[in-house]
Amino acid sequence: MLRHHVRHPVVVDSEHEIWRQFAVQAWPTLVVVDANGYIRETMPGEAEAGVLSSIVENLLREGRRTGTLAAGPLDVALEPDTGRTFLRYPGKILAAGGRLYISDSGHNRIVIARPEGEIEAIVGEGGVGAQDGPAAHASFHHPQGMALIDSTLYVADSGNHMIRAIDLTTREVRTAVGTGAMGRGLGGVRAEKPLDVALRSPWDLLSVSRQLLIAMAGSHQIWVFDPGQAVLGPWAGSGREDHIDGPLSQAAFAQPSGLARAGRYVIVADSEISSIRVIDVEEGVVRTIVGRGLFDFGDVDGAPGDVLLQHPMDVATDADAIYVADTYNNKIKAISFGGMETRTIFGSGDPKILYEPGGISVAAGKVYVADTNNHRILRGDLQSGECEEVTMR
Repeated sequence: MLRHHVRHPVVVDSEHEIWRQFAVQAWPTLVVVDANGYIRETMPGEAEAGVLSSIVENLLREGRRTGTLAAGPLDVALEPDTGRTFLRYPGKILAAGGRLYISDSGHNRIVIARPEGEIEAIVGEGGVGAQDGPAAHASFHHPQGMALIDSTLYVADSGNHMIRAIDLTTREVRTAVGTGAMGRGLGGVRAEKPLDVALRSPWDLLSVSRQLLIAMAGSHQIWVFDPGQAVLGPWAGSGREDHIDGPLSQAAFAQPSGLARAGRYVIVADSEISSIRVIDVEEGVVRTIVGRGLFDFGDVDGAPGDVLLQHPMDVATDADAIYVADTYNNKIKAISFGGMETRTIFGSGDPKILYEPGGISVAAGKVYVADTNNHRILRGDLQSGECEEVTMR
């Protein structure tokens, strides 16, 4: 709750007791209750803000008129946020060109460092915003995945629904894609004015042949952006939130949040269905490596048909394996090329070791991990199996 600045009460209904009491049939479902405790609306799916606002305003007026509405607001206090770590909920990490690029999501900035932790630059003034300009004045909102093309670092600025570009020579920030408003996704249209297109929660980026693939988590698609020709649009996924393999336009994803490349294949961490998917670029089809569906999650290693993950947020590759940030299991796992067996390489499930890792990158035999809820970066050695913190300094 602290991480996402949620200030309203939240209940964890892991046994589905409330779900059953309210006869919920779909996820998400919004139930509107009046001041007397009676259900007035049940709204499956994503509620439209305007419709919801009108319903709430009418019920508030009704409650005031009948005298059943409380006189003051519900008194809810968050537990104090006392953390003062250098990184705050780092979301993603990119190890490339002898540097670490870290999306310091909780501080709304990008940190550029050497592999041993020496800070070279901080881009972003720390506050929430979408300001372009010099590093010290630019601003982001919950930035996530990054990708390099030449001397430009592209950033999935998820909270702003934008793709931002950082010139690594001048450290200037500009907006490359997006209006700042949350879009609804496009069926198959190619747009030639990227600054006029509203994105929907871009979460990761992958550079392929001087183009950017975008894991558009909010519209359950993979988009493509060509910075040279300023062309943008959906590439894979119908936009339907589901687990469907097949041709690019017919396949369905569910909150894709991480991307990696393995030869002719693009690997996708398909978070909401706890799956790892693969896009065969040459054949133009989507297949599943591990995972089954929305309610099929767990913590099981082994052969592809047996494996269960829990909300993986990122993937990375080298010549030997696909590495998975198995986020809600607090582990890093490897899926070997060849037999496609899955095994845990770092983490035991104990949050003190790894706590919801959201980002992963591989370089020179090392696995770099954004240990998100522990506010740190870890470096794992694939030969020795040892894992240590990268101290920022």
